[in-house]
Amino acid sequence: MKYFDHWSKKEYQASAKYLAENLSFKGPIDTFNNSKDYLQAISRLAPIVVEVRKKKTFVDENDACFVYDLVTSTSAGTVPCAEWIHSEQGKVKSIQVFFDARPFAAMFAHK
Repeated sequence: MKYFDHWSKKEYQASAKYLAENLSFKGPIDTFNNSKDYLQAISRLAPIVVEVRKKKTFVDENDACFVYDLVTSTSAGTVPCAEWIHSEQGKVKSIQVFFDARPFAAMFAHK
C-alpha cells in the first residue's frame, strides 16, 4: 500500500524502498526483471502523468489490486488501469499492469 501511495504521487525514490531488487514487472508496453529498470521507465513516464486517480483497492493476503485512472497530458487523455501487486517479506516482488495501450502506440513507435 505504501509503495502505491508513493508511486501515485510520483515519489519514485520513496517508492523504491518497497521494491525487491529482482522485481518482475509486466505490462502491455514493457517487461522488466529488476527494480532498477522499472524505476528508470516510470521516471521517463513522469512528465506525461498529470494525476493518478485511485478508484478502488482490493487486498487479499500478499496481493493488492489497484484500479485507477491515469490522467496524462497526451492525446491518450485519461487511461483506466488496473495494477496487481504481489509482495513478500515487506517487498513488492511482482507488478502486472493492465490497460489499453493503443492510445500510446504512436508515442512508443520509435522503440
